[in-house]
Amino acid sequence: MKRSGLLFLSCLISAALAGCGDDQRSNAPSSPGVSRKQSPPAMTVSWFIEHRGELQATLKACRDNPAELAKASDCVNASAARDKITVQEMKDALK
Repeated sequence: MKRSGLLFLSCLISAALAGCGDDQRSNAPSSPGVSRKQSPPAMTVSWFIEHRGELQATLKACRDNPAELAKASDCVNASAARDKITVQEMKDALK
């Protein structure tokens, strides 16, 4: 009896975990007229620090459309780069 209960419990847990990690949105058809383009790789924080003009342009685009872009990789990395630059400028000002 104890063995069958353990077997039942392990089957139940396996069945519950079988669907974990499935992304239902990726299987959904796209809206008419909307193509699914592969986006270019995100720029890194260090890249944004070295390219200040692109950093400013990206931050402006992110502020202009926060509902759609707030969690985009470039927006997150640009914001982190801006924060690092600000901290470094504060440190330099205190020297």
